[in-house]
Order: sequence, then C-alpha cells, then structure tokens
Amino acid sequence: MPDNPTDQDAIGEPVTELDQFWLDTARTSVKESVSSLEEAAKQLIGAVTLVEGIYFAAVSWSDMKTIMAVQGWMAWLRIALFVSPIVLWLACLVYATRVFTPETYQTNLSSPDLAEQFHRDLVKYKHKNLKLAHRALLAGFAFMLLAVVAYLRLLDGPA
Repeated sequence: MPDNPTDQDAIGEPVTELDQFWLDTARTSVKESVSSLEEAAKQLIGAVTLVEGIYFAAVSWSDMKTIMAVQGWMAWLRIALFVSPIVLWLACLVYATRVFTPETYQTNLSSPDLAEQFHRDLVKYKHKNLKLAHRALLAGFAFMLLAVVAYLRLLDGPA
C-alpha cells in the first residue's frame, strides 16, 4: 500500500454535503482567524479610548479636593484607587496594539507542516494579547466601579 493514498485508495464513507459544509466552514475560519482577532483589537482600542476620555472628564469635573482632603497613606491609597482604571486601560491599549505587532516567526512556505505551525503560533500570539487586553479592560471597569462607590461614599467629607 502506498505511503500517500489517493482519494481512490481511501477507505471510508464518501463525504456528504453536510460534511463538506463543515470542512469548508473550518477552512474559512482558519483563513479569517487573524483578521477577526485584529478587528476585535481595533474595536477594543476604540472602546477603551472612549471610556478613558469619559472617565478622565468625569474625574476632572468632580470635587476631588473634598475626597483627597486626607494626609499620609490614605491619600496615596485614594490616588491609587482613582488612577488605577486609567493605568489598567492603558495596559489594555498596550496589549491590543501588540495584536498588530506580532513576533517574528520562521517558516518555510514549501512545507505544509511548518506553514501550519507558523499560522498556529501567529494566532496564539494574537489571541493571548487580545485576552490580556480584555482582562485589563474588565479590571479597569472593576476599579472604576470601586472608585465611583468610594467617591459617592466620601462626598460628604473625608473619613
């Protein structure tokens, strides 16, 4: 029996129309995986930029003097609380932009195995950075919520 059987030599059931649909869908997904990750990163960059602007404007217009009227480590703790969403959203932007600046990979386009590994490594790198960007975004929202609650609680004056 030859090492590389042809379609005529393959044993099994013929590919049904539904089987072919799923094979074609999987092929299309593989081809579009990089562009879909990059599109998600673009959307994330736009959303984070907008959220940062709104948060910064809200903090700028708020009565932060009243909130920060404490000394010592409490002042630093409050500063960290109100600045942390911005820092986390900046981290989100860093990770999202890394989706567009992948590492250098070596491949041989004459080798299907190396080409497949190159594609897997590329998608893995982009996906990892996109996941980190999403985590930083969510953590920023969590700290923003804490900052809003602290702000509303402390509006009557420092503790």
